[in-house]
Amino acid sequence: MAAHIFGGPDTTKKLRCLQDYLQAFTIALRNQRFACIYIDAFAGSGSRTEVQPAFPLLGPEFAEPIEVTTPGSARIAIETEPAFDAIILIERDANRFAELKQLAAGYPDRRIILRNGDANERVRRLCKRLKWRSSHGEWRGVRGVIFLDPYGMEVSWQTVEAIAQTRALDCWYFFPLSGLYRNAPHDPTKLDAGKEASLDRVLGATDWRERWYQHETSPADMFETKELAVRRTDVDAIEAYVKERLETVFKGAVLDPIRLHHRNGAPLASLFFAVSNTSATAVRLATDIASYIVNEGRSSQSRSR
Repeated sequence: MAAHIFGGPDTTKKLRCLQDYLQAFTIALRNQRFACIYIDAFAGSGSRTEVQPAFPLLGPEFAEPIEVTTPGSARIAIETEPAFDAIILIERDANRFAELKQLAAGYPDRRIILRNGDANERVRRLCKRLKWRSSHGEWRGVRGVIFLDPYGMEVSWQTVEAIAQTRALDCWYFFPLSGLYRNAPHDPTKLDAGKEASLDRVLGATDWRERWYQHETSPADMFETKELAVRRTDVDAIEAYVKERLETVFKGAVLDPIRLHHRNGAPLASLFFAVSNTSATAVRLATDIASYIVNEGRSSQSRSR
């Protein structure tokens, strides 16, 4: 099978944030009467392959780019200690799903549940069917972490709402900032119906048309006026709008994101952390851990630039 090549220079930082949080999460809840689960909505193959640049000046053996394979989010979750009670991996692509099967077979001591299909449908079904809370008895329900790492603008707002309504899942959402940028061009004449529908579906709102674009009227001639519009909102403002949208459904907390970049320095995505649980204790624990991790991620970005 072909290697699963994806990501850029900041991908490692994204995965390190996830890895650090999963380990801290399972340690913090290991003595609680919760069933701890992990859900990966776009699990991929379990590993990531990155093409590293060539260095011909160092000699012939360094003249060709090389492929380096490292653990992806699925393998990171499987290898987390203490272990999750269940790990749910969702992947639509048949080849990558087959690789996930091979990966899971190598960990017979882990409860790994594989689901082949559309991430939005699978996640919403899980959120609806799992019994997240119990008000009596020994069993106190399910707590977990979900990782949304889409390849583009695949995650619908309905899925985000379903996650938030569980009041039990902490969510790391690798939000496709560059996708928003491409679909909301400065020139509104390039904003066709398909792009508008895509933005509506991802954001779960239509007010971005007024928030992002400045509408003006100017005389076309002495008999009529012409409406003009241009996008005045920059990347920072769009990212802030996304956080505002997430805060409408995640009632626990939404942290300021880490922004990740393409190789050329252009914005790629924003890594958000959101808490659906509204318990003060749960919110404090989750945000204390995630805030430390996010701040460390920002510090490492500053040192590398």
